[in-house]
Amino acid sequence: MRIAATLAFSLMTISICCAQGAPVNAVNAAQSRIDALISSLRSSGVERVEILQIPPRVLTRTRVTPDMLERSFHYKLIIRDIRGGAFGPDLLAALVSTSVQPAAEMGDVRWGVIFFGSGEQRVESLYFDAAGHRGALDSLAVSFKGDMVKWLNANFSNAFR
Repeated sequence: MRIAATLAFSLMTISICCAQGAPVNAVNAAQSRIDALISSLRSSGVERVEILQIPPRVLTRTRVTPDMLERSFHYKLIIRDIRGGAFGPDLLAALVSTSVQPAAEMGDVRWGVIFFGSGEQRVESLYFDAAGHRGALDSLAVSFKGDMVKWLNANFSNAFR
């Protein structure tokens, strides 16, 4: 009888602990959006890319938000057709290296990368702080890991002086 009671208690404890834990394959909606953007780039669903910047050396009274960056950018570069162009493969590699997590704050964004499909349809917008660690997917605050800001700096910082 004692063994049966101990076994029943152990099974009940394991069941309660497992039920309270997070699912093993919890969906990260922000990362799903990056994955969808990667798929869209691979299938030529993205045609045009706009890159916006306010240089980090430019001081502002308040933190720069995605809306402020789009209204008050200092530099804007348009890649009219990313499909098959020189920047496409490296951009794709930088995006593949990118992982995102929802965050409490978005940071002071200085880079914006806006992706458009056919007919001026906005596919996705990414915004990064100067270091590339915090930013936004559209208006959703996220933290970033990966090579996107490294790619932006390597390709466009000299043009945006």
